[in-house]
Amino acid sequence: MSPPVTRASSRLALARRKAAEPEPEPVPYSLRSRAPLGNASNVIGVHRAADEPKRHKAARVKKDNAKTKHAKAKPPSTENQSISEVCDTVKQPVPHTDVCQDSEHLQKRADAPPAFSCLLLNIPDVDSADAGDAQMCSEYVRDIYAYLQQLEVAMAIRPCYLEGQEVSGDMRAVTIDWLMQVQREFKLRQETLLMTVSIIDSFLQSNPVPKKYLQLVCVTAMLLASKYEEIYPPTVGDFVFVSDGTYSCGDIRRMERTILKRLNDSLGRPFPTLFLQRACKVGQPRTDWFSCCCRLQAGARERELASFLIEVSALDYDLVHVPPSLTAAAAFAASQRILGCGLWSASLQHYTGYSEETLAPVMQAVIRILEEVTDQCKLQEIKSRFVKVSKSICKVDGFSSDLWHKDQF
Repeated sequence: MSPPVTRASSRLALARRKAAEPEPEPVPYSLRSRAPLGNASNVIGVHRAADEPKRHKAARVKKDNAKTKHAKAKPPSTENQSISEVCDTVKQPVPHTDVCQDSEHLQKRADAPPAFSCLLLNIPDVDSADAGDAQMCSEYVRDIYAYLQQLEVAMAIRPCYLEGQEVSGDMRAVTIDWLMQVQREFKLRQETLLMTVSIIDSFLQSNPVPKKYLQLVCVTAMLLASKYEEIYPPTVGDFVFVSDGTYSCGDIRRMERTILKRLNDSLGRPFPTLFLQRACKVGQPRTDWFSCCCRLQAGARERELASFLIEVSALDYDLVHVPPSLTAAAAFAASQRILGCGLWSASLQHYTGYSEETLAPVMQAVIRILEEVTDQCKLQEIKSRFVKVSKSICKVDGFSSDLWHKDQF
C-alpha cells in the first residue's frame, strides 16, 4: 500500500524534480520583467488566493455576505443618527493630493483660466510666448521675481546711514563716480558696478570707517563684485594699480576678508537691472508687424536711457534706501516720459507691483539728480556718460534740459 500523499511530500517531490532538471541560463538583469511597486501587493494577494482551498474560500465569502445582510437589516441607533446629522453639516476637508501627479492632471491644471483680477483688467500673459524656450524659465519666472523681492526686503539699506560718520554723502558720490571710471577702463559689466555699490552700502551702514579707508573699501567691493559677476575678473594687482599704490595687495586681501565676515558672505542682494529686464519685456506690446518693429526700436532706446538713469540714481545718497525693484520701475517710467513712448500701463503695474503714484517721488528725485548732472558738477564720468546717451538716444549734443519737462513728472 502506497503512503498517503501529503502537501509536504508533494513539495519534496517537486523540489527533487527541479534539482534533477538542468538549471536554465540566467537572464540578464536588463531583460528581467519587473512589476511596478504598486502592483506587488496585488500579485501577492492573487497567489495567496490561488493557494487557498476552494471550500475555505467559499465559507469565508458566505460568512462575509451574512455579515453585510445583518448590518443592513439592523436599524441605526439614535446616537448614530445624531452623529450623522452633525457630520452632514460639517464641511468635509479637501483630500490630500501628492506632489508627484500624473501628466494628465498637470495638463488640466496648466489649462486653468488665469486669475480673476487678470480677467477684469485684460492683462496679457507676457510669458506665454516663451513656453518653448527653456532658458526663459516661463514656468517659474514669477516665482523667481517674487524671491528677488523677498531678498531686497531682507537685505535692505536703511536711509541716512552715514549720519555720525566721517564719510558723507558727497564723498560717497565722488568715490562711486571714480568707480565708474574704473569700470570703463576694465570694461566691466553694469551689474558689476551696481553690485559694488550694494556691497559698499551694506558694509558702511553697520561698519563706520575713516574717510582715508573709503577708497580701500570701494576697491575691495569692486574686486568682490568682479569675482561674482565677471568671467575674467581683474586681479588684486590691477586694483592696486588703479589706486595709484595707495594700498598694497595685503591691505586689499585683509579688507576682503573683513567685508565677507561682516556681511556673513551674503552678497546676493538683487540690483535694479534684473527688474529692468522684466519691465522692458512687459512694456513692449506686440501688435502688427510695422508697429512691432517701431516699438522694438523705441524699447531699445527706453532700455538704454533707463540703464543710465539707474546709474544716476546710484550716485544719490538720498535714494540708498529705495528697493532695487522700485528704482528700476521708476527709471523705466521716467524714460518713457522723456522719450514720449507711452505712459505707465496696467500691465506694467500688474507685473512690477508699483502704481504711477508710487513711482512719482522716485522719478522726481532721479530727474533732480539729472538736472544737477547737466549743470556745473564735479562728477566728470557721469557727465561724459550723459553726453554719450544724449547723442545716441536723444540726438542732442552737449547738455540740454529740453530732454524733459518738469511738469510731466
